[in-house]
Amino acid sequence: MEYAYVLINCDTGFEESIIEQLKKMDEIKQVQGTFGVYDIIAEIESKKPEKLKEAIIGNIRKLTHVKSTVTLFGTGGIDTGEKMAELIPDIIPEEKKPLDGPAGMEDDEYDNDYDDESDEKIK
Repeated sequence: MEYAYVLINCDTGFEESIIEQLKKMDEIKQVQGTFGVYDIIAEIESKKPEKLKEAIIGNIRKLTHVKSTVTLFGTGGIDTGEKMAELIPDIIPEEKKPLDGPAGMEDDEYDNDYDDESDEKIK
């Protein structure tokens, strides 16, 4: 199964009518109005990628008052675990070391600028 999320911007005041039109489309699994950069998000699903493309280009983008869309395709083929570890670089060192203080300052000078319990600067 292929999945995609379509983020939709539309003309102001037409959100509800577009949502109602989207709900009538077979490929649409969920649709919801949003606040923020995009007005509507729709989840679409199909057995074939060509059908997703057809739904987006042939149906959603052609609706009156739809100004723009951004499509996010699902990563259904990526397995979690080892494969994900290959995608994410190892940025956490095996051993954590304390951070060095500012150059030219001794550790005791650097540590004594603040009261440890209240985090207020000592005057």
